[in-house]
Amino acid sequence: MKAFIIRLEENEHSCTMAQECYDQAAKFNLQPEFFKAINGHNASYHYERTGIVKGGKFKKNRPGVSGCFFSHFYLWEKCIKLNEPIIILEHDGYFIRPLPKDILTQFTDVLKLDRIDPYSSKYELMLENEKHNKVAVDDYKNPNPKDLSKKGISNYFKGAYSYILKPAGARKLVYSARTYGHRPADQQINNTVLNLKTTIPTVARLHPFYAIGNNIETKSLTRNL
Repeated sequence: MKAFIIRLEENEHSCTMAQECYDQAAKFNLQPEFFKAINGHNASYHYERTGIVKGGKFKKNRPGVSGCFFSHFYLWEKCIKLNEPIIILEHDGYFIRPLPKDILTQFTDVLKLDRIDPYSSKYELMLENEKHNKVAVDDYKNPNPKDLSKKGISNYFKGAYSYILKPAGARKLVYSARTYGHRPADQQINNTVLNLKTTIPTVARLHPFYAIGNNIETKSLTRNL
């Protein structure tokens, strides 16, 4: 199965994280390709190129949100073009165990590889407590969702740093974004668009760097591009 790591090539931090995540994935017999991320400061070009509009107001109108969305969007299109499932990792998607050989038979659209909220103070503890568990697949439930009920959304990915996407799911995501506008990438992957599944326990976590101090708040490129 092809895997891709989204990397902002002009950003040293992104490149460092991406290389470490590449090296980690290689330990589990994966050979990801680096995928050139879209810089949110150039988002106007991609809105014009694709005809996609924003599906709502984004907090503080951060350019990183738009850049992140288009980085994922172009990989969704690539999934459709390849007509095969792909693994999508952001530069901080860090594998900690192998995927089961039959994993593709256990979901129809999309499979999140970490169901835990990485912003939770219990993130590291939960990862530790389940580290010896056998990998299974279950319905995904956002552990701490925002209220998006006005959009008809009750469940969406909490972070899009590690997931497997099938062409059927990719077509649904692309159609939704083109027809109704887009939300942040993780919110775009929601229950109104496609069937959400997750691995239990975690297969690819948020890079351990973000568990140090307040790095998850201060070093996120989506928040601080």
